[in-house]
Amino acid sequence: MAQLSSEERIARVEQAPVEVQTMVAKAFLRDDIDDEDVQYLFNTDTIEQLNDSECNQEVEHVNEEEPEGIGAAGFTMRTSKPSNNKNFITTGSGGWNTCIKGYPMDPNANVLANCVGYASGRFNEIINIARDTSGCTYKTLNCNAVGFKERAEAAGLQTGSTPRRGAIGCCGGGSGAGHVFIVERVDSNSRIYTSESGYGSTAFWNQIRDNSNGRWGMSSSYYFRCFIYLPDDVQKLIDGGQPTPTPTPGPSGKYNIGDKVVISGPLYVNSNAASPAGSVSNKVTNITRKNPGSAHPYNTTGDLGWMDESSISPYNEPTPPAPQPTGLQVGDTVVIVGTGNGSSYGDSNTAYGIGWTRQILRIWSGRPFPYQVGNGSGTTGFYRAEALQKK
Repeated sequence: MAQLSSEERIARVEQAPVEVQTMVAKAFLRDDIDDEDVQYLFNTDTIEQLNDSECNQEVEHVNEEEPEGIGAAGFTMRTSKPSNNKNFITTGSGGWNTCIKGYPMDPNANVLANCVGYASGRFNEIINIARDTSGCTYKTLNCNAVGFKERAEAAGLQTGSTPRRGAIGCCGGGSGAGHVFIVERVDSNSRIYTSESGYGSTAFWNQIRDNSNGRWGMSSSYYFRCFIYLPDDVQKLIDGGQPTPTPTPGPSGKYNIGDKVVISGPLYVNSNAASPAGSVSNKVTNITRKNPGSAHPYNTTGDLGWMDESSISPYNEPTPPAPQPTGLQVGDTVVIVGTGNGSSYGDSNTAYGIGWTRQILRIWSGRPFPYQVGNGSGTTGFYRAEALQKK
């Protein structure tokens, strides 16, 4: 039988029912195939089972939905689950990620839940943002978690034991499958803040990991292998190792904090970002922050992102339609053809009298039931124009 391509093998694994996916993966990724391209070992440990209960963990943002606007982008920590981001969608579904689909599969990021799919997606996402590129730079980071070290080194990436921002933490163990996570912040050489996912468990979470047990807080069924570092040019950018060019200030005199506006245009992660990280269209909001002298001086309710003055327009309250003349005047004789109300405000009992002939006694302009109708015996009720027929 002809050897299947990587894409065909990934498709075979993805199409298999979850309960036999491992068996199907092994069938297409036998030991005699040197270039096994996708993960075939899985563990379904919960967050609690992954972690050593005696270490400082501080798990948070579990399956946190991505906020409206730019969400987690630029060189900032990811603190929410990705959504409709090609870095976290399989190639077979129109995305850039070469990993298999996660389980339970997230509808807006189908490589989740899975530590492999997430770590590969986030690592490549950071590279794309830093270099302003698209696609998947390191396609072979799609194997069993325990094997990330060898795959990374074969691809020319450096590994080591000291944490760096953006690095992949690689662990072995866990029934042989291992676990991988992303370093979002380095507090010290023994304390980091991570973003993670777990196959058969949880699609996304952040947590503190300390290294008091030598396993970066992982439980005793795991062991730490290495950190996999970003390419040097990307690492320098996210660590601030290169000078930031002075941005060209944008206009900032037209709007003030508190102004109600309509925004349509690109969103930036900060007021001096070089390129946009999202966009918004025809959203009514308010100016909440302003940074005169910056490239993108305005921010709005909900911290959607920084914007140019050219992307903002004043909000004009809609003018209520002018009342249409009905031809009905005080003193007109009318026939009641519909129901009314016991009050011109419409907050009383229903007024009937259909078929009765009465006169308009008074007109209460601007009220829901403006026409006071009756005769010498008193008021019959208050009606709208359509409930009256002039004789």
